[in-house]
Amino acid sequence: MKRILLLLVTVLIAANIFGKPVRYDAKVWRAVQTHDLAALTKNLDAHMRELVAVKCNFRGKDIHHTKPNWYESSIWQNTEPGKFAHMSVMVAKPDLAAFKMIPTDSSGAEITLYGRVEHDVPSHFTFLRLVGRTATVDPAGNATVSW
Repeated sequence: MKRILLLLVTVLIAANIFGKPVRYDAKVWRAVQTHDLAALTKNLDAHMRELVAVKCNFRGKDIHHTKPNWYESSIWQNTEPGKFAHMSVMVAKPDLAAFKMIPTDSSGAEITLYGRVEHDVPSHFTFLRLVGRTATVDPAGNATVSW
């Protein structure tokens, strides 16, 4: 009985720590394109408000609490030996613990992150609003993105 209770509490805590999954209908999910970070940063305006998949290797060490429910950081990709591409990202407060699990070491393996390219007009700031790291597609083509 104690084991079942412990398992249930662990699952509930994990659900609260890592935020809720985001569901996208099949039409939106079919339009998702996967980009190398270096290529995406060169042409961000063409992808404004689009949901994209981005390949990167690690996250920046600095995380700034810029708004009450949002944190600003960066993701990085090795482009060639000794050279890197990077992009600013915004992470929702419930997703911060999961984002911190992404390695900060530049020798990390390639990972794919999902997010929406957005622009904050008052601050003239273009960024990727991250929504997750894992995508699961159902038979109808709808996708659920989670951390």
